[in-house]
Amino acid sequence: MTHHTEVFEGGTIDIKDDTRLTINGKEISYVHDAVKNKWSSKYLPYTQYDSLLDLARAIIRDTVEFSGVKE
Repeated sequence: MTHHTEVFEGGTIDIKDDTRLTINGKEISYVHDAVKNKWSSKYLPYTQYDSLLDLARAIIRDTVEFSGVKE
């Protein structure tokens, strides 16, 4: 996957070269554990995901900043 863009639950995920992740244009920092081949981010501490895309979807789904909270 060299470049992937998708809209997920109203948020736009953009992954370039499997190394740069943005959600709605905001750069998201993350850590890749090469031994476990898992991704994590400060947005969802203590959780790890099988792919950068899974991490991005979880950030949109589970964080107030990106979830578009309905009142």
